[in-house]
Amino acid sequence: MKIGILLISLVLAALVVWKLVLPDYHKKKYVRMVLWSILALGFVSAGIQGPTTADKKAASSSSAQSSSKAKSSSKKESSTKTSSASSSSAQSNSKKESSTKTSSASSSSSKKKTSSINNKLSDELALDQGWANGTLDKDGNHVQNGEKFPQYNWATHVERLLWRDDNIEVYIADADQLSNAQLTTIAQSAQSAATSVLYDNGKIDDSKVSDGVFTTVYSGNKAIGHSKVFSPKEFKWTD
Repeated sequence: MKIGILLISLVLAALVVWKLVLPDYHKKKYVRMVLWSILALGFVSAGIQGPTTADKKAASSSSAQSSSKAKSSSKKESSTKTSSASSSSAQSNSKKESSTKTSSASSSSSKKKTSSINNKLSDELALDQGWANGTLDKDGNHVQNGEKFPQYNWATHVERLLWRDDNIEVYIADADQLSNAQLTTIAQSAQSAATSVLYDNGKIDDSKVSDGVFTTVYSGNKAIGHSKVFSPKEFKWTD
């Protein structure tokens, strides 16, 4: 490119000399032909000659800068996506932890409520046993040789009353010494006492009080009888 420009400049200078200095027409004609040839060669040289080393370096530098910008932009986008994914994952984990805590709190609350109602059933059984044995007066105060109330004799056969999975459980201490008729009387009385406590504490509604709550009777840890499905106040025994 520089050689071509130099040739063109020389030709232009020579043309000026030719015009001003050379008086002879034939010499002018000859010089003119030579100058036009050199001028043409200069244009051809300028057109054929490729970009210079400096041009190549400039182009390479521009390409490198463009590539660097593209990589930087790609890294930023990747970083943004990673940050977004990390944030989403953190939010998801937070929600899961919150859900787990809520579930755990709900389960703990349910256990506390069940434990509370079972404590009240235990207190009721203790009252009925005290009235049956004459160790409590009508107000629940301890007495010696107090009046016995035979309608509570069923309680002297019962070890525990429990509320579990919306069912009543009655544990009878001497079930193997009782007939099925005696077991039925005890189970029905225990069921009635437990139903009263459950209703007073909002565990069951009026329909359960009327129809009866499904009850399972145990001797130790063995189930020996249970309510009939469609008539919970009636009992069916295993023997």
